[in-house]
Amino acid sequence: MKGLVQLESHERESYRPARKVYSITDKGVEFLKDWVLEADEPRALDDFMLKQYNSWLVEPEAMIGVLRAKRTEHEERLKIYRAKIAGFREQQAVFPGRDPLFSSIAVIEMGIRNEESYIEWCDRVIEALGRDEI
Repeated sequence: MKGLVQLESHERESYRPARKVYSITDKGVEFLKDWVLEADEPRALDDFMLKQYNSWLVEPEAMIGVLRAKRTEHEERLKIYRAKIAGFREQQAVFPGRDPLFSSIAVIEMGIRNEESYIEWCDRVIEALGRDEI
């Protein structure tokens, strides 16, 4: 994997130690292109979701507290993602497919949908636990 990046410079900011700045080489760009097109390996389950399979062992009130905390975590992440998109859109209304920000926006938009879905799921389970049925 050598030769994918190269050292450009050492930058020094007042009292801080020098920082190394790297750039991607042509070989690195080609490697990245190949990697982007590679098939992914299946991933393990989200640990939190795995725990939910056994949440029936826990008192509903305790589980509701855990779910509310998880919901808050996803709300915060959703705010961050929406702010990033808004920042990009302030720069430019639309981005062509060859612009690096096109891919960034597409991925962040998927993150927004995932966070919205997670929040909706938390709300549904909290409500079901409150009713003691699903």
